[in-house]
Amino acid sequence: MARSSFFTNRYGICAITSITSFLLLLIASRNASVSLVAPFKHRPSQWNKVSAARQRSLEPILNSTLGFEKILAINLPERTDHRDGLVLASAVSNIHIDFVDGVRGDNITKKVLPAALNTEFPPATIGSWRAHINAISAIVEHGWGSALILEDDIHWDIRLKEQLQNFALASDIVLRTRHATTMALRDTDTSHVPKTSPYGDDWDVLWFGHCGMELPEDGPIVLIDNDTSTVPVRNQVSWDSNAEHPMRVFPEHTRAVTDARTMVCTLAYAVSQSAARKLIQDIALNRLDHPFDVLLAKWCDGINDFEKHKCVGVLPQFIDHFYSQSGNIRWSVRMNMDKLLHGDTDYYDEFHDE
Repeated sequence: MARSSFFTNRYGICAITSITSFLLLLIASRNASVSLVAPFKHRPSQWNKVSAARQRSLEPILNSTLGFEKILAINLPERTDHRDGLVLASAVSNIHIDFVDGVRGDNITKKVLPAALNTEFPPATIGSWRAHINAISAIVEHGWGSALILEDDIHWDIRLKEQLQNFALASDIVLRTRHATTMALRDTDTSHVPKTSPYGDDWDVLWFGHCGMELPEDGPIVLIDNDTSTVPVRNQVSWDSNAEHPMRVFPEHTRAVTDARTMVCTLAYAVSQSAARKLIQDIALNRLDHPFDVLLAKWCDGINDFEKHKCVGVLPQFIDHFYSQSGNIRWSVRMNMDKLLHGDTDYYDEFHDE
């Protein structure tokens, strides 16, 4: 009986020890995960002026898909470096991404290409077009209300969710204002609560990541001023290094939300279900006479026989190419990865104020 009692007690002690260890590991894991976002309250700069109902409507932006039904990232399977970097950046940002395989143009047969085709396009251009169409087609196939589509060589600011809440306040105003005007977000009425999306109703495309855009002269521009998460105007860069940057006319730390015009690059853009269906008809089935980013820009602008659509852009962009420098991103999640993984909060700022 003593021997039996000994083993019974021993097993009981081992079980209790195992359970205790598991709980400690679970708590540590939760603390480690939370510590990556704990320094930020994820509140828009205009929060005190936002109605309680509108505040609640912005909460989905803090979820793992940024207020969209899905986030899709296009990645060539052999580019494991791009995939690994994006997986890690998403994990520390509490964002969930589903991958869509990139496409090599050499593998596409000519008979599936649209009739309006530029036959001089290199395979890479055709492959990029097809990969983006595959992502858009998935939105329709699965019945998702919306999805954010990403390319895989990108990065964003550690404060992305806070930035997108500010954007949502501004984009809702842009979508409801059809005349030319420039206004500061802090001076607008932010009590309106959209019915279908925290970003506003009836949008087609929200263009978060690009290489440059123009500010419209005939549409609304909402300025988010005194935004310290924004790269100073003097440091903002665009794909056209010879042209004066459109934001140079505004004070430092200003971000503009407006109609997406003459966009370049499709680094990150959200598409609604309605827009996805139209894009399949207009671009997937009928036209490949320009690279995909130019086609989408013309589709938004209503150029070259396309109807004009409700596309909202932002300058400077929230998501940019990731190279050796951070581009238009201040606290790059990629450039601060070591600090994030070790719990440090003295983040590297490529454009710190002097």
